[in-house]
Amino acid sequence: MFQLQRRVRWPFVGLQLSNIALNSSHAFAAVLYPWIMYDLTRSVVCMALIAFVNGMVLLIGMVFGGYVAEMLGARHTALISAKIGMLASLMIAILYMADLLHPGTFLLLSFAGSILDGPATVATEEKTQEIARLSRLSSAAAVSIDDTIDGLLLLTASAASAFIIAVIGPKDVAWWIVIGNFIAMMLLSFSLPRFRLGPAPKLGDILHAGRRFRTAAVSLPFALCASAALGFFMVLQIFIVPAALRLQGESVAWLGLFIAASATGTIMMNLHLASRHALPAPTAIVSKALLGLALSMGILWIEISPMTMMVAGLVAGLANGWLSPAFVAILQLKPPRDCRPHVMGLSYSIALLFLPVEYMLTGAAMGLTSFRTACIFLAFLLSLGAAVGAAWLESVRDEEPQAVD
Repeated sequence: MFQLQRRVRWPFVGLQLSNIALNSSHAFAAVLYPWIMYDLTRSVVCMALIAFVNGMVLLIGMVFGGYVAEMLGARHTALISAKIGMLASLMIAILYMADLLHPGTFLLLSFAGSILDGPATVATEEKTQEIARLSRLSSAAAVSIDDTIDGLLLLTASAASAFIIAVIGPKDVAWWIVIGNFIAMMLLSFSLPRFRLGPAPKLGDILHAGRRFRTAAVSLPFALCASAALGFFMVLQIFIVPAALRLQGESVAWLGLFIAASATGTIMMNLHLASRHALPAPTAIVSKALLGLALSMGILWIEISPMTMMVAGLVAGLANGWLSPAFVAILQLKPPRDCRPHVMGLSYSIALLFLPVEYMLTGAAMGLTSFRTACIFLAFLLSLGAAVGAAWLESVRDEEPQAVD
C-alpha cells in the first residue's frame, strides 16, 4: 500500500524536486553570469547587456509561452528547455575553466540557454494542478506546496548562491549550474507525464488572452506601475549591487547580506499586510514601493559596506513587500481552461515587462558616469515615478474601483 501511494504521488514530487534544482541553478546563474561578463570585459555596460538579453528572452518567451507549450506539449517544452539549458551551461563552464570564454561567445551561449525558459515555466506551471490530481493530491494542497517552495527558493536561493560563490569561487560554481540543470532534466524526464496535445494553437489566442486580462480584477495601470517597481527591485539585487561591489573591489558575499536582508524585509511587510483588515489602495502600494526603493538607493549612495548592504536590503525588501497585493491579483487569475496557458504567460510577461529596459538604463547610468552619480539619478527617477504613478492611479480610480479586489 505504501509503495502504491509513493508511486502514485511521484509525478508531483518529481516536478517539485526538478523545480528546486532548476530554480537553484537559475539563481546561481543570475548572480554569476553578470559577474563573469564584468571579469571578461571590465565594462558595467556589458555586464548590463547580458542581463538585458536574458531579460528580453524571458519576457518574449513568457508572451509566447502558452503558444509554444500547446504546440510542442508541456513535457516536450520542459525537457527541450532543460536540455538546451544544460548544454549551454556545460559549454560556458568548459570554456570558462579553460580561460577560452570570450564575451561574444558567452552572450550567445547565455541567450541560447534561456531561449525556452519562458515557455517551459508556463508549461509546467499550467499543468501543476493536473499533475497534482494524477498524484492523488487536492488542488488546494498542490497550490499551497507549490507556492511555499517557490517562495522559499525566491527568498533564499540568490542569497545562498552569493555566499557560495564567495566561498568556493566562480569557476567551481559554473559547474554547480551544470549539475543543477542536469538533475532538473533527469527529474523532469522521469516525472512529467505525457499529456495529450490539444487543438493546434493560434497566435490570435494571445490577443484573446489579452482581452481576458483587461476584464480581470486588477487594472492595467496598477499592473504596469507595480511591474516597474518589481523590475527595479530585481535589477537592484541582480545587477546594481553586484556591479557596485565589483567597482569597489569588495566581496560578492556582501551581496548575500543584501539579499538576505531584502528577503527579511519582504516577509515582514507581507506579514504586516496580511494582518490588515483591508488591502491598501493602489496609490499607496505604488508610491510606497517606489519611494522605498529610492531610499534604498540613497543608503547605497552613502557608502558600500556590510552595514549599508543590510540596511539598504531591508528597506528594499520592505518596499518589495508592498507589491504583494498587486502580484497576487496579477498572477492568480482564474481564466477558462481553453486560454489558461496564454493568460498565465501574459501575466508573467506583464510582471517582468520593465525588467530589460531597467537593466540597460541602470547599466548606462553606472557605465557612463559613476556609481554614486547613478545612485542620485536613479533615486530621482524612482521618486518621480512614485509621484507620476500615484497621480495616474488617482486619475483612473473612479473608472476602475475594483483594481485590487
